[in-house]
Amino acid sequence: MAKLTLHVPEELVLVAKSEAAARHVSVSKLVTDFFRNLSNRNGRSGGEDTQLAPRTQRLAGCIPDASTEDYVDYLEKKYS
Repeated sequence: MAKLTLHVPEELVLVAKSEAAARHVSVSKLVTDFFRNLSNRNGRSGGEDTQLAPRTQRLAGCIPDASTEDYVDYLEKKYS
């Protein structure tokens, strides 16, 4: 894994740390997911699940005989 140094305003560092804590992940994981999402949107990592959040992408396919569309429909019903 490569190391990357970023120069970010202090207030954004605090926001990133707070968000990471709320999600129970590291700031590095947040940044990695952000870059992965950018890559997916730019068509560099294709697949039917590119519009799903990174955590949902990792879970997609873990339940046999369930389609991504069915899962999205379930979530929309549950949270609407």
